[in-house]
Amino acid sequence: MNKSIQLGMATFIAGAGVAMGQTTQEQIDALEQQILKLQQQVENGGAQPNFLNQAAAQGLQFNFYGQITWQSGGGTTKADAYRYVLIPTYKLSDYAKFVSEFELEHGGLKDGSANRFSGALELEQMYIDVNINEYVNWRSLGVSLIPIGEINQYHEPDQFYSSFRPQLYKSIIPTTWMEMGTGFNGDTPIDGLKYEYYLSQGLNADTGNAGKANTAWTFKNARPDLNNKDIHSYANTLKLSYQTGGAYVSASRYMTTNHNSDDEQSDVALTSLYGSYRFENGLELIAEKAWWDIDNPENLTDSAQADITNDEFGGYRLEVAYHIPHGDNTITPFLRYEELDTAVDNSADTEYITFGAMYKFGDNWEIKANVEMKETATGTETDTLHLSVGMQF
Repeated sequence: MNKSIQLGMATFIAGAGVAMGQTTQEQIDALEQQILKLQQQVENGGAQPNFLNQAAAQGLQFNFYGQITWQSGGGTTKADAYRYVLIPTYKLSDYAKFVSEFELEHGGLKDGSANRFSGALELEQMYIDVNINEYVNWRSLGVSLIPIGEINQYHEPDQFYSSFRPQLYKSIIPTTWMEMGTGFNGDTPIDGLKYEYYLSQGLNADTGNAGKANTAWTFKNARPDLNNKDIHSYANTLKLSYQTGGAYVSASRYMTTNHNSDDEQSDVALTSLYGSYRFENGLELIAEKAWWDIDNPENLTDSAQADITNDEFGGYRLEVAYHIPHGDNTITPFLRYEELDTAVDNSADTEYITFGAMYKFGDNWEIKANVEMKETATGTETDTLHLSVGMQF
């Protein structure tokens, strides 16, 4: 049946009911519901709305991003089903929204059969956001990404131009970094200025070497389990960001106190400073610095582990990119320089130069190609070619 005829019949039926004296509020409401259902059928080509359509109409939404990578360098070549991420959200009311995120890495969970899979299935986010007013949103107790730096929270493949995240977010900021906790975020009376505050469980110093005697202590290994049966400490994270025109800056700081198994205490803080500017002609400049401050670093480890001697280590990145329109698509060549003190002593200082390009097809997918040149403090050099396909929708 013609869609206009269907909608016209619905309107006629409603009008006829009113003309016949059926003017109670209940009858009017029932007729409005019938008209709404008929409109949905018209929009669906006359078919009854299915479960997903009904769920979407009630507030259910699915977002997705994924990435396939290939790399060759340092004597090895490998391909990887790097990430498959599903983000279901549900609008609970006009002021409350449920958010979750599941990530499958490296093709699947390790199943013990010839190492075909070596990945992980992780719950990266699960919480309810409650809008109190324009300045205050409460994030319920749940699993959330720590608001430190930029890429830890927003790490879809089109948020960085190389095939892999900058090394700063592998070696200094331990991404992807999610914790159990609660917090607040929102705008401020100053236009463009936003804030985020998060209270979470702190680091676990005793797991800093991943429980292995010959493994170097790292902050990434010190992140606690989400099924934490013995919370060692709590952490506070505050982030301020400001955007005006093409300029964006942010400052964030994570602070916690750690106790090792010998009951020795160490105060720990991670600071990130970020700034970018995108000119109208497509040129973009990025600078970011992140570093750890450690009070009594030797107390991060117990008597069975080697002491950490540095009370500060970190790194920075400088990046330039140029966005060139190509019809509905965009090509973005870029050049990045990074210098990192990646561990507990200066012998781990490493420099990276990464250059290449991202070609983005509309808003939903992109291909990337880049070369990463690495040089350690001892003079060891490694060049690696990276290729990837990313998607987000």
